[in-house]
Order: sequence, then structure tokens, then C-alpha cells
Amino acid sequence: MSYKKKVRDGKRFVLLKEKQGNTLSFFRQDKEDKNKEILPIYDLCGNQIRYGYDGIKVKTLLFEGFKELPPVVSDIGFGFENRSINKFFRFKFDKPINTIIISETERSQEGKGSITINLEDLEALSKAINQEQRACEDTKRTLISNFLNQHYPALKYQQKETNNNKDLILRNLNKKLIDQLTADDVERIGQFYVDAAQKYKRHDVVRRMLLDLQKNAQLLTLQEVIKQYEVLLASNPLESEWQKFFDEYITLFDNRYITKLDQKNIATGIVKYPDLVLVDIYGYVDFYELKRSSTKLLQYDKSHKTYYWSNDMSMAIAQASDYLQKAKENGTNFAKAIKSETSADGEGGLEISIVNPRAIIVAGQSSDLTNDKMRHQFKNLREGLKNIEFLLYDELLHRLQNLLDSVRVK
Repeated sequence: MSYKKKVRDGKRFVLLKEKQGNTLSFFRQDKEDKNKEILPIYDLCGNQIRYGYDGIKVKTLLFEGFKELPPVVSDIGFGFENRSINKFFRFKFDKPINTIIISETERSQEGKGSITINLEDLEALSKAINQEQRACEDTKRTLISNFLNQHYPALKYQQKETNNNKDLILRNLNKKLIDQLTADDVERIGQFYVDAAQKYKRHDVVRRMLLDLQKNAQLLTLQEVIKQYEVLLASNPLESEWQKFFDEYITLFDNRYITKLDQKNIATGIVKYPDLVLVDIYGYVDFYELKRSSTKLLQYDKSHKTYYWSNDMSMAIAQASDYLQKAKENGTNFAKAIKSETSADGEGGLEISIVNPRAIIVAGQSSDLTNDKMRHQFKNLREGLKNIEFLLYDELLHRLQNLLDSVRVK
């Protein structure tokens, strides 16, 4: 006749066991339970342990190749010791599987109605979760400490870096993270990578890494800029908004430019100023005149059955021509003033050339050209402008998109 033998008498629970044939069964009794109910925990038979589980789907944990219960689960019957794993398989695991097999020798794999988890894999998972939780708590304390250091220096809290756990950092370096990074973030990570690679003096690694980082940073920058450009194009903002955008990103559209001049702060004798003044790698100057993306391009002459520049475009062309004429007339003074303004401590300064300067007008979109005759006439009109180049806003968008495609395939 079998009977239950007390194995452990704890503060809250009593652990009991009972032997029936080759099976050794373990039970739990809650001291606070008025009914003194005895609840089964697990059965040990040979090298197999059958552990009852109260998950929504999973009802059994089966330990194969074990003569005693491993510490990954509670020996008093509350499931996995790791709370996160326990909560997941108890409440969040909704697959048609009712048994989890835990093995020291078999690899982690899926079976019919069950999954097998290698014990080493399970322990590694538990360790990673614990690291993440500790790091999270450490980060919270560090953030609070840094806040106090920043705002209340008299309290003498030290500024600390957060999350210096190597495994934690490496686990989070994944493609999902890449989607959230900005170009500045990539540059910061790249600098860290360069510093780390220098530790081993591997110049080939550093060079290869720099090329990859340069490509990735360029991709991210282009993607961000294209998104901004598309938003602006859809909202048809004032010229001032386009000026801010091109002020920051104009070199993406044309990499010949090396600097932008703030000509309004330079005494040149020129009264009216273009929206942008850019200097290319050879020291030549280009003037940009920006109109709205909705600006009407052409008007129709019914009597001659042809198209001509709209009033807005005629004024823009006249303004651009005036910039070019004034620049030529004041070329020497303009160049001297810029060299003086851009010099540092009386040395150097930017050498520019006012030789056949160009004016670039950015206005309108190709969707405004609604028929073939209109498109042909526009082509003739834009090509007939002397030293004035005409660009449509959607043409510039295509430039960015083509640049993004070319960077991707490199």
C-alpha cells in the first residue's frame, strides 16, 4: 500500500511524494488552504518526468532523459522558473500544441502536437531574458541618476553611460533596428565601429566597414530626404519652405557644389538676391531662383496657336537674367567680398569666378504640361534660354530616386 511521504516542509508549501510501482509522484499542499487539498505536481518514471501545466494550450511539460527535475521549472508545480517564459507559454502561446518536451540531447524542433526544447537552449533563453530585465532596471536607475546630475549638480550624482552589456547590445543589432535609424544615428554607430576596429589594427576591416557605412548612411539620408520632398510636393508650400529644404539638401541633387553662400551678409553692390548662391568644385557660381511647385508654366496664344511663358515664369526669367547681369557687372567686387568674408584670421578665403555664371529656375511640375504640343513647346522654350537652366520639381524628385537606386545596387 502506498502512502505520501513528506519531502520538504516550507514556509508556505509542503512537498510530498508517493511511489506506485516504477512511478514516483510528487504533490503540493498549501498550508493556508483550509481544505488541506493535495495537488499533483509531476510524475517521475525511469528517465522521464511528466509535469502538469495549466497553460491555455499546453497541458504537459515532458522531461526526457532526466532522473530528477531540472531547475528550469518550479519543483512545487508553478511551471517555468523564469516568469516571462512561464507567462508566455501559459497565456500567450496559442498554437495547436499541448505538450512541450524538454531534452538534454535532442535539438529544439517542432513535432506533431508538441515542440521539443533543448535544455541548453532553454537556459540560454532564460539567461538572455534575465540580462534584458537587469539591463532595463540598470538603465532606469542610470537615467534617473543622470537626470539628477544634470539638474541638481549639488547632489553629486555621477554621469554614467547606459547599457554597456555586450550580449544585450549585440542582440539588438538587427534589421528591425535599422528601419528606425536616422543618418546621424548610423554615423554615430559607424564612429563606434571605427574605434572598435582600430583596437585590432585591421585596416582592411576598417576600410571595408567604412565603405558599407557610407553606403548605408547615404541610403538612409536619401530615403529621409525623399520622404520630406514628397510631403512638400504634395502640400505645395511657399517658396520660403522650398528654400529651407534646398538650403539643407541641395548638394544631394548636384554633388558638384562644395559650399553655399549667404550673399545677403556680403557687401557686393547687388540689391536683389537670388534664393540660393552655390559654388561648385571649380569655384564657379550658380544662382538659384525658386518658385512654387504649382506655378503655371505656359500660357496659350490662340491667335498664333502656340504656347509661351506664363506671367509668373516670365518674371522669374527676367529676375534670373538680372542676377546674371548684375553678377557680371559687379564680378570683381563680388569675388573680393566673398573672399574677404570667408577668410579666417586674414588667411585663405574662398576663390570664386564670375565667368558665365548660370541661373537655375526651379518651378512647376510636368503634370502641368497636358499635351504633346505643350511639352514640345516647353522643351524649345527652356533650351532657348541663355545661361538659364530650367528644372521642374518632379524632375528633381526623379533625380533623388535614381540616385537612391544607384546607391542600392553598388
